[in-house]
Amino acid sequence: MTYHYAGRTVWLDSPGDEPDATAAWGLCAMHAGSLKVPVGWACEDRRTPIIPIRPSVAV
Repeated sequence: MTYHYAGRTVWLDSPGDEPDATAAWGLCAMHAGSLKVPVGWACEDRRTPIIPIRPSVAV
């Protein structure tokens, strides 16, 4: 996760894709997926979707 206060924007990127890794916060998928930004802010999810190799099987 990276953010820009003046632009009121938060970006979610895939691990290793952050433009400036020194200013990035690592979030697990669960926390990144449930992230809430302040009112008036935008959240751009730029993560690469993970495509499962095989469909999950319900038991």
